[in-house]
This record gives sequence, C-alpha cells and structure tokens, in this order.
Amino acid sequence: MARTYKWLGGIGYILGFIPYVNAISSILVAIAWIMMGRDTREKVFTVLGILLIVLFAASIAIILTVFASIFTLIPMGMMGPRAAPFTGLGAFLGMIIAVAVVILAIALAVLVLDIIAHFRAARVFDSKWFKLGGWLRIVTIIALVISIPVIAFSVLSMGLQGILGQLAPGAFPFGLLLSILWPLIIVMILSLLATIFSIIAFFTIPEETPQT
Repeated sequence: MARTYKWLGGIGYILGFIPYVNAISSILVAIAWIMMGRDTREKVFTVLGILLIVLFAASIAIILTVFASIFTLIPMGMMGPRAAPFTGLGAFLGMIIAVAVVILAIALAVLVLDIIAHFRAARVFDSKWFKLGGWLRIVTIIALVISIPVIAFSVLSMGLQGILGQLAPGAFPFGLLLSILWPLIIVMILSLLATIFSIIAFFTIPEETPQT
C-alpha cells in the first residue's frame, strides 16, 4: 500500500501547480493521507484526508449555491421589487456568510492538522523532507501574519497621492505592486518550497510498510 499512496500524494501535490487540473490535487492528496493513515494506523493522517475531502466538497457546494441563487434572484428582481424583497436577499447573504464561516473553520483545522501530520509522518518514516515541509508551513504562516501589517503600513506611508503619482497612463504598475506586495511574494515562495518538500517527502517514502 505504501507504493500506492506515495505516488498519489506526490502527484497530487504536483497537480496543485497546474491550472485547470489543480482541483484534482486536493482529492488525490486527501486519498493519499487516508491510505497512509490506514497503513500506519495514525489517526491524524486519516482525519486530515477526510477534512480535505469535506473542505473540497464544501467549497464546490458554496460556489454552486452562489451561482444558482444569482440566476434565481435576477429573474425575480426583473419581475418587480415586490417579487424579490430585501428580506430574501438578506437571508441569502446570511446563509453565504454562515457557510463561509464553517468553511473557514474547516480550513483552519486542515491547516493545523497538515502541520501535525507532516511532523508525525517525519517520525513514522524517518523523513527529513516531511519535517522540512512542516517547519516551512509554520514559517509561511508567520510570514503571512507579519506581511499584513507591513503591507498596510506601506500603503499608509505612501498615501493615496503617492500611489496615484506612480501610476503611468497605459502602463502596468509592476514597480508599485512590487514595492507594496513584496511581503506576499515572500509568503508565496515559502509556500511553494513547503509544497516542493511535501512532493519530495511522498516520493521518498520507503516501499516497506512502516513500523509504528
């Protein structure tokens, strides 16, 4: 079984970099963690895989719900203000916010379990790559938390007039965006490295069944 989930996990993380097929990435990664949990009898792997599938399904569900509700509310609005009262729109927005809060809670749980699972996998398989992937995920979160006030301070220090003064007509403001969003670029690089370490970690899982 180790041979199966090592390739599923590695290929799944690689597909995350490819547009249009990256939706399959989370499913493959989730299946790999679930299979790894059954093989090693580590519950944290299984729970992580299940939550990844739940998060994927919830995200698809809310997207379909939003589109379906939009196509439903538009014809009602065209029929007149009485046909589409504000109470219906308020209930719709309240439902979207509630579902978004639930998805956010699941995403935070996945984030925490992902880090724990990487360190647990590093111990089970004696893999430095899983450990590096776990540490880089922690560093990425710290960098993201720091980047938010740094970007806000940069925008406030430049001011609206300073930002508008650097906008050349008909030109893409690459320099302006780089001077403001450079902390997010660092976060993206760290996240990329964390994913690369996860790919290497899965591909280097030994073929033998690990002893827990």
